[in-house]
Amino acid sequence: LYFPQNEYIETVYVGQQAGTPILQVHAMLDSDSERPHFYLCWTSSIRRPVYSSWFNMDVNTGILSLNKTLEESDFSSKRALSEIKTLLVFVLAVRLIRSTLVVGEECIRNSPRLTLDFVNATMPQCAQTDMKELCFPHRDTSNPHIMENRFPGALRQLRRLTRLNVCPNYTISYNVQSELVVTAPLDREESECYRLLLVCTVQTETLITKVETSLDVYVNDEDDNAPYVNGTDTADIIISFNRTKGGSFGALFVFDRDLTPIYPIDQSHNKYVGTLLNNEPWIKETFDIKGTFSEKKATLGGIRETVHDYQLVLKKNLYVTENRTLQLDYLVNDTTYPGLEGTVLLHFNVTILPVHIRFANITHMYTLTRRASVYAQVLMATHCTNL
Repeated sequence: LYFPQNEYIETVYVGQQAGTPILQVHAMLDSDSERPHFYLCWTSSIRRPVYSSWFNMDVNTGILSLNKTLEESDFSSKRALSEIKTLLVFVLAVRLIRSTLVVGEECIRNSPRLTLDFVNATMPQCAQTDMKELCFPHRDTSNPHIMENRFPGALRQLRRLTRLNVCPNYTISYNVQSELVVTAPLDREESECYRLLLVCTVQTETLITKVETSLDVYVNDEDDNAPYVNGTDTADIIISFNRTKGGSFGALFVFDRDLTPIYPIDQSHNKYVGTLLNNEPWIKETFDIKGTFSEKKATLGGIRETVHDYQLVLKKNLYVTENRTLQLDYLVNDTTYPGLEGTVLLHFNVTILPVHIRFANITHMYTLTRRASVYAQVLMATHCTNL
């Protein structure tokens, strides 16, 4: 199970009746056997906030509603004001549990944040309500994120639940259902983002009004593609004059249609591990393979993918007399991709040439005076040939 949205924002007013629905939290399935159960949780385990009993979360539907009718007197105590702050904003969170047998109040990682703005006034009547306020949240800043290859399901409630009874004589409909639903598994390698145009139609006895808004739905990546070589898996390298420690040679590229985000060290996601297969001590003491990665957009479709760049690096200086030929085999393993297809074998064919330094066989004769001092300059410079 996972939450497709990490933040929900809504407004509550004085006088709203107990039982009034406020908003609905959704969860998406990782497997068909999962069933979400929703619970309110608190960021502090020391004590529950004073307003914790004012709200109720339906364990099965994820609908947040009022447990009591809010009154001005609820905000008169010092403790209430200190916890709700002077802005009068409620901050709740939702914990998602796969089984009703284990229930806790403390929030877990990735719990979505529920922000409720309290307005010290009664809710505006129908005549004072803007059409867009009836159709869509007035400042919904959180775009949903869907994991690719996951199960279909409801994604977002389009209706503003707090406004259901404000205009009872209006008929409100959408160009989709009132719940936005993912109808099939998504593939990030086909599209990373879907921009949806949501159209709300408000019909009164005399007028039909259409309100539009856009919504971006992002598709999160998972490691479902094997690494591959687009070109050659072999680099022919000649080492001659540049033979100092830190020198880099050659470049081989491994491509992956998946992304490689930077995750905490205790998590594994599309992590590449390289192994030098040569066991000869001199090779291990002398060479290393340096790997870096970057993102680029594929030529077809413009979808981001990962490019891994591998170069041969000298770990120490080489003598000018060093002369040998060798082959380095380097195994690249995508550790989170299942199966043998998650590996790529790279080859570095290395030729180390000796450096010959020759000086011209020339004898120079100079006349010196007896008064010449120590370190006196005899000749401005000489030059080497055939270096």
